[in-house]
Amino acid sequence: MTGPDRRFVPGVVRRSLARFRPEPKPLTVEDRLKRWADRVVEFDVVDRPYVEAVTGRSFGSDADAARFVVTADGGRGLTPSPLIEPEWLQAQLADPKMSWYDFLHQEDDRLVETGPVFDAAAYVGSLPEAGRPRTTLDALRHFVAHAGPETRLPAPAGRPGDAPTWAEHREASLARARAFAADQVRTRRRYRSTWDGLDAAAARSRYRRGLERATAEQPVVSVVLPTRDRAGSLRAAIASVQAQTWTSWQLVVVDDGSTDGTADLLAQAALDDPRIVPLAQPSLGAGAARNTGLAAATGDVVAFLDSDNAWYPTHLEIALAALLESGASSVFTGLRMRGLNDPAARDGAPVETFRGEDGTWDDLLAGNFIDLNALVVTRDAADAVGPFDLRLKRWIDYDYVLRLARAFDVPTHVPHLGVDYDNSHDGGRISSTHPASWQDVAVAPHLIDWPALEASAGDRSPDVVSIVMPVFRDWKLTRRAVEAVLATSDDGPAVEVLLIDNASGRSVSAVLDSWFGGDDRVSVHRQARNLNFGLGSDVGLALSTGSRVVMLNNDTEVQPGWLAPLLAALDDEDVLGAQPLLLYPDGTVQAAGTLFGGDKVMPWHFLAHHPRLDVDRADARRFPAVTAAAAAFRASDLIRWRGFDPVFANGLEDVDLCLRALDERPGSHFAVVLESVVVHHESTSPGRDDARLVNRRLFDERWRGRYPDLDAGCYDDAGLRLVGIEAGEPRGHDVMVRSSRPLVVRAPRSGPWERDGLRWALKADLSDARAVAACARLRGFLVFHGHDVVVDDVAAFYRSSCSIDDVAVLVATAEGAPRFVPQPGAVNAVWLDEDGRVDDPTRASFTILAGPGAGDDHPAVTGRAAVVLDQLRAVAAEASA
Repeated sequence: MTGPDRRFVPGVVRRSLARFRPEPKPLTVEDRLKRWADRVVEFDVVDRPYVEAVTGRSFGSDADAARFVVTADGGRGLTPSPLIEPEWLQAQLADPKMSWYDFLHQEDDRLVETGPVFDAAAYVGSLPEAGRPRTTLDALRHFVAHAGPETRLPAPAGRPGDAPTWAEHREASLARARAFAADQVRTRRRYRSTWDGLDAAAARSRYRRGLERATAEQPVVSVVLPTRDRAGSLRAAIASVQAQTWTSWQLVVVDDGSTDGTADLLAQAALDDPRIVPLAQPSLGAGAARNTGLAAATGDVVAFLDSDNAWYPTHLEIALAALLESGASSVFTGLRMRGLNDPAARDGAPVETFRGEDGTWDDLLAGNFIDLNALVVTRDAADAVGPFDLRLKRWIDYDYVLRLARAFDVPTHVPHLGVDYDNSHDGGRISSTHPASWQDVAVAPHLIDWPALEASAGDRSPDVVSIVMPVFRDWKLTRRAVEAVLATSDDGPAVEVLLIDNASGRSVSAVLDSWFGGDDRVSVHRQARNLNFGLGSDVGLALSTGSRVVMLNNDTEVQPGWLAPLLAALDDEDVLGAQPLLLYPDGTVQAAGTLFGGDKVMPWHFLAHHPRLDVDRADARRFPAVTAAAAAFRASDLIRWRGFDPVFANGLEDVDLCLRALDERPGSHFAVVLESVVVHHESTSPGRDDARLVNRRLFDERWRGRYPDLDAGCYDDAGLRLVGIEAGEPRGHDVMVRSSRPLVVRAPRSGPWERDGLRWALKADLSDARAVAACARLRGFLVFHGHDVVVDDVAAFYRSSCSIDDVAVLVATAEGAPRFVPQPGAVNAVWLDEDGRVDDPTRASFTILAGPGAGDDHPAVTGRAAVVLDQLRAVAAEASA
């Protein structure tokens, strides 16, 4: 057989034999992860002590460490070496799906930066030509094998300051790793599926001396139990107290305005057991009911129980024995929890988990792990802590435990199961009706000592401006924002930039700290949990040293000359704070001040999504509020106002602060400094808008009836008129507070150019020099003849304020004309130079595309369309004259 025939037979044979081969076993996810882990081990760059530090674990070999990094990362962004930052490395790869270890394994000859302090190309370039590493992986191996403690790292170009030595970087990386690991422990879920604590016999043996003392002294335990409309579960709660093996107790039950027969139940219970003391009050809330109970309690020790929970029989006996034996001011036992601590419970399946363990003050700041139902406190400690804080709508028990721990010590854990806790879903519970941000309100006074800050406010440096920048899960935008601040602050006062990392993944603080580690002006402060914008900014304020503070979002980019005019505005004592003109990247306005429209109308940004020309023409500078996305304040003012209220979770905390400031200083105002410009990229951080509706409701409840008056006159100078306010999202009868959107039209024109006074929007690719020149010529002519003219870049072709434009003109060359969709309601035209000389109007053509008329000779070319054609012809005629 010839050519193709000879090749055909082996193919047939191969296919025939293939039928007898077993099917290859598909690779599982575990198989793939193991392969990748083996590759990482082969790299010879695994730093086992570093991996142990960042994970809080010990490994028997580099292979074990690498396997954990690859297989058990859990979204933490782990890395086997402080020289490798996976996100930094992957950002340089053409294929975003390629993993960092695949790139290194393939031994591609591209030399890339593996992290903020290691540039493979720079390192290779520093070595003798003979024997230079060929790949990025070879460069890493060579450095690890040959670098000494004092060897300077080959940092990428642009990194501020001097490159650190290998010893400096590794020591700093280990410290960050240990801190990160500690944060993971503090914020871990404190629930487990089994209980391994002491049974009653073992507990009595362990606390024998305390039990003997209790038996001898017979202290009375006052149990405070608030209740409202829970007659069914209340019976079980009372029965669990009556079943206690410690019988010297007083049960103070406070009926908080029940309407379900609770009063009759309590009256009968008190007749049956004189140790039960029933009290009644109007419905004031659980906190007020507990305070009523505390005031009536006469025991030597205080314990708390909610009406939907119950105690195990030995709870008081063992807790009291531990309290007396340890000499502590308070103790708490373990909980068995039934309900929503496991996702399976949401499907209706009963889930049982357990909680209870020791912790430190730092653990307690990271989150409450002590339930009030398990807490037993000495009377002296309870009196010293005082009543429950009724200003809190939620997390009242957390606040109480924090104050108790701060005044004495963190309550001591008793490893004995004492509480049967009902954690099932109940829409009537306070935890279901008030936002989780009350947790931040409870913890804020323990993170920030406001009185001490106020006392030392006069010691702050007048020569330093503090830039406070909260960060969440994004080092790329943050890096750009900080670099812009540093690049524009050389000629002004000294700046310090405080980055408040709100519990992002490991990489965020690691990258930012490594990149800016050589610049003393920048510091990174990672928080164990997400404090949101408000409390995170307040923590930054507390850490700052300047007499003036600028709150700045990490998705902003300050422009040259931004800082000096912003600070100068604060020289006026009537100015409480100042914001720059915030622009979107497309050049349109993001915020130029904040306006109000009356009750139930959420505030809005003045001229948002308008061309900058409208703001410049309006020249409005006095407002009742500004946005803290970029705003300067006197530090002493912020401290006196107690910063942002943490109850607002990433929304309206800045407007609330402004209104509180105006309450303190009537007649003052906030300034918008148009000479200061900041571009706001307005990223969408995860969870950014989760509390939007709750924030609006909280804001309206606080300020209803006291909203600032609407100042519609600021639109007049821009040639505009506010004709109404449109309700925005969300739609629905169950939502009481909706967003607001101003309805703006052009104001009527008067004067000699009334017929010709139109608003023109020139649309162009502003990276095209010829198109820019053409726009300048057209604009100059049209303005001279009494028209308003704005210029939109490609990105802003279809801004939401297009409705006020009379004419939309695409200015382009034939080769590079952007896609142009005509604007409804406007006269739409194209100014096009077919031979590429758009800067010469005599060589250009124009066409009416859509609107009141279309085409040069269309019978409908009347009114505005005729004016447009006349003006375009006049431009050409003037240019050719």
